[in-house]
Amino acid sequence: MSSIRSNREIHGALSKKGFHVEKDNDHVRYYHLDSQGKETGIKTKISHGALGATVSLKLISKMARQLHLTKSQFLALIDCPISEEDYRIILRKQGVEA
Repeated sequence: MSSIRSNREIHGALSKKGFHVEKDNDHVRYYHLDSQGKETGIKTKISHGALGATVSLKLISKMARQLHLTKSQFLALIDCPISEEDYRIILRKQGVEA
């Protein structure tokens, strides 16, 4: 499985898995929300770029760390084997509020 993902793939997956999306002039920012709809402090961002542009492996690794995931877990979150509830379980096991 390739590690390359597009901005569009990442945006779509995070939007469906408990992340609030905000856009500014330079970036799309993602803030994870808890079950009551409050921000958890878990966040990441990607450049607007071309909507279908690929995201570098270096940036994928950085986003994974910001979301308290390994690179393979992050890719599974994007590709959908990891659901929003599975993600919350991973965070709780690490002692991170979700």
